[in-house]
Amino acid sequence: MNVRVACVGGAVLDRVYEVAALPGTDGKSRASSYREFGGGMAGNAAVAIARLGGQARWWGRVGDDAIGAGVLAGLAAEGVATAEARVVEGAVSSHSLVLSDAEGRRAIVLYRSDGLDPDASWLPLAAVGGLDAVLADNRWIDGAVAALTAARAAGLPAVLDADAGADPRSREAVQAASHAIFSEPGLAEIYGTSDPDEGLRRAAADAPFVAVTLGEAGLRWRDARGGLASLPAFPVRAVETVGAGDVFHGAFALALAEGQPPEAALRFAAATAALKCQGSGGRASYPGRAAVEDLLRQG
Repeated sequence: MNVRVACVGGAVLDRVYEVAALPGTDGKSRASSYREFGGGMAGNAAVAIARLGGQARWWGRVGDDAIGAGVLAGLAAEGVATAEARVVEGAVSSHSLVLSDAEGRRAIVLYRSDGLDPDASWLPLAAVGGLDAVLADNRWIDGAVAALTAARAAGLPAVLDADAGADPRSREAVQAASHAIFSEPGLAEIYGTSDPDEGLRRAAADAPFVAVTLGEAGLRWRDARGGLASLPAFPVRAVETVGAGDVFHGAFALALAEGQPPEAALRFAAATAALKCQGSGGRASYPGRAAVEDLLRQG
């Protein structure tokens, strides 16, 4: 099914340094390699959707600088439509520093430009009726709320990728979503508890469907009866985890757009993210549809 999904939010340039171990306080590490990749939560999700066979559109903002031009070119090269993106005159585009160690762990420092106008009135919301789902991250709350609200009004899945280190208004985006999928740090930050089960209980008051990804521990979600359900992680040797959460959310939104029920969509997303972690090279490691379906058949 060649479904259509708009991804609303961040797309950045990732500057990735591979190190033997992540440095501690006042520590110093020597990088064994340096690479530049396209990144950003919504941007990566859009690439994952395109790689899995969907039609992805990116609705977000970049500056009119070389970084922004590179971000848009990188998305377009992956088959993501960028014609509806906004280029902000005089703004510095967002970019990030990523340290990735030999165990697949990473530390990320993100620069989000204050010059990117938060106004969301330019979003092409009239096009939502021609889509099959909308995904938004919590890096641009005004855009997320506008797009997710429009999607729910149109009866479409409205998926929120809720990570940590984002806008303190993130709860507004949760309340606009039909499906809110949190990282473990994001859930703790937004709902003020380090207990994922309690965090889900609190989040369930804001969104109809809530789940949290727990890395090697798999994921948890609130089922239709209000109980808690779990899915273990697919056993893989993690080589590079940068972008795995973004890939998970893109795959989840695509599966919902195709009509898969939420629990099946979570499993599809978990398999996609697991395969991504086995590879390296940023978006080059995002799996295609055949590989994901093969892993799902293996169980």
